[in-house]
Amino acid sequence: MSLALEHKRRVRAQGRSGATAETYTPATALAGPANAQKHLALVTSALAEDLARLSDLNSLEARQQLKRDELLPKYLPYVERYRDSGLNHPNPVLMQVLVWLFDTARFEQGLELAEFAIAQGQELPERFRRDVPTFVADELIEWAEAEYKAGRSPEPYVSNLLPRVDGEWQLFERIPARYHKLLGILALDREDWATAIRHFDRATELYPEIGVGTRRAAADKALRRADTE
Repeated sequence: MSLALEHKRRVRAQGRSGATAETYTPATALAGPANAQKHLALVTSALAEDLARLSDLNSLEARQQLKRDELLPKYLPYVERYRDSGLNHPNPVLMQVLVWLFDTARFEQGLELAEFAIAQGQELPERFRRDVPTFVADELIEWAEAEYKAGRSPEPYVSNLLPRVDGEWQLFERIPARYHKLLGILALDREDWATAIRHFDRATELYPEIGVGTRRAAADKALRRADTE
C-alpha cells in the first residue's frame, strides 16, 4: 500500500473512531505535543512521496530545480511554525529541509537552521552517517572549493564559518585544515602574504598532509621581498 493510501486509510479510521484527544485543524497543528505529532506524521508522509519523486529524476539540474521551486517553498512554512512553537522532538522534515538548503546553496537560511537543529540535538537521516556540524562544514567547503576552481569567490561563507569549524565544533582535523588552506589561497591571490602564511601554518598544524608547502614558501618569499623593498 502506498504512503498516500495508507495515510487516507488512517485518517478515515480516526474519523470513525473519534479517538483524537485534541481537536486537530491546520491552525492548531502545532498547538500541543499530540497535535504536533499528528501533523508531523502527515508532513512526513508527504515528504516520503516527494523524496520518491526526486529519486525518479535522473537529471541533477531537474532535482535542484524541484527542490528550489517546489519542495522548499512547500516545507519551509512548516519548519518555521515548528521553530516558533517551542516544541522539541525528533523532526525528520526539519532535517531534510536543512539538507535541501545546503544542496541549493541557500547558506544563510541553512546555517541559521543548522544552529537551531544543533541546539535541539536533532539528527540527520541515517544515510548521512554524520552529525550536523560535520555535515555543514563538509558541504560548505566542498561548495567553496568548487566555486574557487570555477573562478568565483566563496566568501564570506568560508571566513564566517571558520570560528565554528576551527573552534566551537569538534571535527576531524582535515576539515578545518581545508578551510585554512582555501583562505590561505585567497590571501595569496590578493597578495596578503602574512595572512596566507598564517592560514597555511594553521592548516599544516591541524593536518600535516594538507599540502600547502609550496604555496607557503611562495608567500614567505614574497613577504621577505616586500619587506626588503
